[in-house]
Amino acid sequence: MTVRFGLLGAGRIGKVHAKAVTGNPDAVLVAVADAFPAAADAIAKQYGCDVRTIEAIEAAKDIDAVVICPPTDPHAALIERVSRAGKAIFCEKPIDLDVDRVRACMKVVEDTKGKLMVGFNRRFDPHFMAVRKAIDEGKIGDVEMVTITSRDPGAPPVDYIKRSGGIFRDMTIHDFDMARFLLGEEVVSVSATAAVLVDPEIGKAGDYDSVSVILQTKSGKQAVISNSRRAT
Repeated sequence: MTVRFGLLGAGRIGKVHAKAVTGNPDAVLVAVADAFPAAADAIAKQYGCDVRTIEAIEAAKDIDAVVICPPTDPHAALIERVSRAGKAIFCEKPIDLDVDRVRACMKVVEDTKGKLMVGFNRRFDPHFMAVRKAIDEGKIGDVEMVTITSRDPGAPPVDYIKRSGGIFRDMTIHDFDMARFLLGEEVVSVSATAAVLVDPEIGKAGDYDSVSVILQTKSGKQAVISNSRRAT
């Protein structure tokens, strides 16, 4: 069965998803929508799909699933709209920067019996999958502590930082997910420290570039996370 996709957002991540969809023999990219017509036109020209409005993609009978990948602000509203339209959804993280807004969005998905996947891609990384498999098979034993070190190759542009939600919601969010994935329990307490050590402009934008986090589950299991916006 071929899954027919609509793409909302034709920016940096949108281009990645357009390539992924068109590279899958069981998928086809039908249409793209973006607030900037030139960006949508570029993807349409490269991959041979239509340029449509968001409303047209929602209503389209020739689209089964929608990839949502504009900047974070409209994610929750778009999820709700597409779920009400009866289409499956893949949304880039995060759903929203406010927890209550995320919960309200999830209620809409539940009420509409929607199908939603959020882009926590590390769960499908072969290395992380191998570790999880080894845990499930008892080869490692009961995991009590996890240490995660993540580095960006270099600091992202400050303009991106300003609309990213900050390092915790933009970068560390993947490590929060991996801690839950590997420990197999939900987190009940969080402590963190943060600093600006890489780029003073990031601090001027109201964010940090170097953080350390300790997570603890109800049973006492711990995860220690170290993040920096540079690798060297």
